Amino acid sequence: MLMIQNLLMIHNLNRIDKALHYDIRRGPHSIGSHVRDAAAYVCWAFGRAYCHADMKSILQQLAPHLLTVACYDREVNCRRAAAAAFQENVGRQGNYPHGIDIVNTADYFALSSRTNSYLHVAVCIAQYDGYLYTFVDQLLNNKICHWDKSLRELAANALSSLAKYDLGHFSSTVVGKLLPCTLSSDLCMRHGATLAIGEVILALHEREYVLPPDLQNQLAGVVLAIEKARLYRGKGGEIMRSAVSRFIECISSAQVQLTDKIKRSLLDTLHENLRHPNSQIQGAAVAALKSFIPAYIVPLESKGFNAITLRYLEQLSDPNVAARRGSSLALGILPFKFLCVGWKDILRKLCAACEIEDNPEERDVESRVNAVKGLVSVCEILTNTQDHSHLLSAEECISLYVFIKNEVMQTLFKALDDYSKDNRGDVGSWVREAALDGLERCTYILCKRGLKGVSSKSEQMELGSVPQLDETDVTNQMNFLFDENMATHLVGNIVKQAVEKMDKLRELAAKVLQRILHNKSIYVPFIPHRERLEQIVPDDADLKWGVPTFSYPRFLQLLGISCYSKYVISGLVISVGGLQDSLRKPSLNALLEFLQSTDENGNDSKEYNLSNDILWVLQKYKRCDRVVEPTLKTIENLFSKRIFLIMEAQTVVFCVGVLEALNIELKGSKDFSKLYAGIAILGYISSVPEQINIQAFSQLLTFLTHRFPKVRKAAAEQVYLVLQQNDALVPEDKLEKALEIISETCWDGDVAEAKEKRLELCAACKLDVGTFSKADVGTSRRVVEQAPTGDENAAYSSLVGSAGF
Repeated sequence: MLMIQNLLMIHNLNRIDKALHYDIRRGPHSIGSHVRDAAAYVCWAFGRAYCHADMKSILQQLAPHLLTVACYDREVNCRRAAAAAFQENVGRQGNYPHGIDIVNTADYFALSSRTNSYLHVAVCIAQYDGYLYTFVDQLLNNKICHWDKSLRELAANALSSLAKYDLGHFSSTVVGKLLPCTLSSDLCMRHGATLAIGEVILALHEREYVLPPDLQNQLAGVVLAIEKARLYRGKGGEIMRSAVSRFIECISSAQVQLTDKIKRSLLDTLHENLRHPNSQIQGAAVAALKSFIPAYIVPLESKGFNAITLRYLEQLSDPNVAARRGSSLALGILPFKFLCVGWKDILRKLCAACEIEDNPEERDVESRVNAVKGLVSVCEILTNTQDHSHLLSAEECISLYVFIKNEVMQTLFKALDDYSKDNRGDVGSWVREAALDGLERCTYILCKRGLKGVSSKSEQMELGSVPQLDETDVTNQMNFLFDENMATHLVGNIVKQAVEKMDKLRELAAKVLQRILHNKSIYVPFIPHRERLEQIVPDDADLKWGVPTFSYPRFLQLLGISCYSKYVISGLVISVGGLQDSLRKPSLNALLEFLQSTDENGNDSKEYNLSNDILWVLQKYKRCDRVVEPTLKTIENLFSKRIFLIMEAQTVVFCVGVLEALNIELKGSKDFSKLYAGIAILGYISSVPEQINIQAFSQLLTFLTHRFPKVRKAAAEQVYLVLQQNDALVPEDKLEKALEIISETCWDGDVAEAKEKRLELCAACKLDVGTFSKADVGTSRRVVEQAPTGDENAAYSSLVGSAGF
């Protein structure tokens, strides 16, 4: 207010530049953003309060400071406040060089993103006279050593983006200032300096600037000096490892001259970082190796090629999981010359690394994810033989493609069945996500090959093709590497993931299928019912595949196509029988809408095909609770909607198949959710007016003496409902007596009393008591073995624990 009313002298503005950059570190944080914001307001107010003649001497000094804050401040409110102050002074005071252009560049929205401010807005402003060196000094003195790690990384990139305006200054002055800082006692300073040197050197190389020999010698010794000072140890060691890897990547891309000794030392450093358990350090090391090996190892002409490849292959079976993770990624970035000699052994070991380990203690999902990524990358490198065709013979080349079809694709299909879980949740989804991407890329490899190279007699003999090739043999030749069976299996597995319970995977699978169907450059042939699939999955990038109410009605149309229906239902039951209402309701509604829709075959055929597919799922995933439990809940939900109960002869066939599955799945189970779903299904089948109801009712009665009281009570409730709905199970004169036994017995009480009452119930229903004797003996033996003191609550506690109560 004092400034606006002209009560504050203008000479006080000389000190405002310190306030604009006020930033004091306090532990892991800093204070001062409120001071900088207020200082920007002061500049704004002075621009409104005084005339140009009074402000003329100060404006030229003030402008670079305002724009420095506008571009490089950490807080968005400070950036916008400084830009607003600059805009106010440009509008009211005038005579700012390029003022209008700068105001248009550094507007309110452009400064909302810190990355955009550092890498685009500041670079545009720096081209005008008077701002470049102020920006460079700000980055060197305040941002490279900032306490925020992400800001130091961004500042290093920002510094390199300014190098194009004065290559000599950056090569001599900037790099000269940064080199001693790499050994600073301050972690933030040495980390930022190491990153900044690498980024600046890379920027100079991209501008074709030749580094002086003495500077190259200094750069070659940076990593050795850091290791000699033991800066990897203690606090901040992991941060420095990532920075060093990035530095090696940059000098490798810039082709800095290194001695053989330094090359070996840097390679050892990257190998050490590759074994580090931190995934960011591993990723930085892999990126560095991708540049380092072609720059310094490949020119050695096969010297050391095999040693490096064998090292990574041996680490694929290393007990150290971090070594397995890093070696898989490292194999995926090796050049063609490293992989072509023993390619079959490399691919075979990577395929083995993608499978779940036999020993539970050695299982590591990150290793499998990296193995899948490395496997696909190796396949792409090996098949990209445009510049290395002389290194692989025609027989080896076609053998490689056959191996990809028969081994690699099957490994990726198996990876889609990785549903591993740990305390982090469904970690197997990471493997499935990588496998979906890998299947798409390997499909393009096989389809792109097409008829290329399948013209020599040796290749035709290898594939068993006819001696001569004409136009009529095109389809047969294509079938060798990608046939209809492969296409069906590919689309089916992708669709299965597109109807399961994870939104991210459903969206990813749908987009993968969309790209396969509508790829403009590589046509994927032999896809059954392609026209129908293209209608269901159109070429529209704006479709919301992650929204259940949108995706399920589309993909469930594939239930009407026999070659895809089993894949769809095996994934759909996970959603329909799941615990999430947000997913269960839309998936069930979509299934019911599909069954109720009419087509040329009628609704009965839909229920018939669906019942067969569900029986197939129960048979395929026998004793797999991950699938069986939601499948049973799906059957229960469909029975409650009277689905499958009015299919005439097929109803009996379906019910028999379900009863056989229940005999296997419920035997000895301690999972109450599974038991309750099975009991409910038995109740529905017992109410069917067919002969099968007696078998289901008899099986239901066995649960009246189950060792868990809660299960006995649930079974009694179902028996009571069945007796009221199906009068044929009990003689009319005994029905009242049977209902009385069910309703008046305390089924969750003493198990001995439950057995007696069940015998009375069987007598009333005129059922053979001998059918229950074997089940009773087994149950009694288990009860006696597990609770010898007669306390059945000891056994019940296991049920409570597994049910999550």
